[in-house]
Amino acid sequence: MLLRFFTAFIGFSEGAMVGTALIAFLTILDIVPRLAQLTNTENYIKVYEVTIAVTVTFISVLAALSIHIHLGKIMVVIIGFLMGTFVGLLASALTEVTNVIPVIINRFGLHDYIKYLFIALAGGKVIGSFIYWTVINK
Repeated sequence: MLLRFFTAFIGFSEGAMVGTALIAFLTILDIVPRLAQLTNTENYIKVYEVTIAVTVTFISVLAALSIHIHLGKIMVVIIGFLMGTFVGLLASALTEVTNVIPVIINRFGLHDYIKYLFIALAGGKVIGSFIYWTVINK
């Protein structure tokens, strides 16, 4: 009984550390505000934050308890599309925060095409995620 308690405590502590590191990463790099700025949804930053926290907690609990939810193929495609969109926007925001985009724009003279560059980055991530989850990871 004591061993189970310590195992659960260690697992919870490790999860808290990983979650804290993720939040610190998102906070330090201002990923959520930058993501909201890129999508012109600055008024919904609190919604982003709550959604991220609730979703990560919910999925972690489901994974820890080995609970499986059967949603059907259409719902999986919709969720996959939304997850791919978020990851693409997150990658775009992270790339911009780390100043990769400004260097590329200045070096190649792409000042008139910034909007299309971001759409291409996000779209590429969405399409790549879709291909991975539907073709490669069957």
